[in-house]
Amino acid sequence: MADLHWSRWRKPAKTVNTLNIQLPDARNYPHIAVRTGGFTLIELMITIAIVAVIAMIGIPAMGDFILNNRIRSQSGDLMAQLSQARSEAMRTASRVTICPGTSGSGCAGSAWENGWVAFIDTNSDTALDLDPDSDETVISVSAALDGNNTLRSAVFSTFISFRHDGGSANISGAGQAGSFALCDSRGFGNDARAIVITVAGRIKVLEANATGSGVSNCGT
Repeated sequence: MADLHWSRWRKPAKTVNTLNIQLPDARNYPHIAVRTGGFTLIELMITIAIVAVIAMIGIPAMGDFILNNRIRSQSGDLMAQLSQARSEAMRTASRVTICPGTSGSGCAGSAWENGWVAFIDTNSDTALDLDPDSDETVISVSAALDGNNTLRSAVFSTFISFRHDGGSANISGAGQAGSFALCDSRGFGNDARAIVITVAGRIKVLEANATGSGVSNCGT
């Protein structure tokens, strides 16, 4: 009797035929399209158009990003090296001069973008003494700027010096304030930078056309 009661409520077992679901065959239903892999010509044209629009927007933005990073890095490096030279002048109680040039050829010209050298200026003549017996010591040497950027200064055209008290000085030792103009291919304006040095030797970086920048062009 128990077996009869159980069989009444038990669900019928699924058979193979129950799960045999027949899918429509495209051969019997020609109106059903069979999609193969790949793109249609229209889809390909739309994709190319989208990529072209993104490239037109993205490439100029990437170019500005690279230029901004480069000029920011270069102005920061110059500020750091000027600060190092000032600190060395105060530490050694001597005059430290930085001039465009190299440790091998000495001070040369006014194109700071070609590189510069910082040294302890023992005789205070603002020129690196290349005599092997000289006691003038090279502190640092900087390579030329990349990106064809320019670095010029009207006041510090051929040198900048720091006294033992950290102040910026001219060749006679009197206080001297001025600025460097750092420019890239975009020229003078918001994108250019001014590295400002006060008489006390304090250094700051501003946008080239900002108030107090001390520069009005790239100086080239």
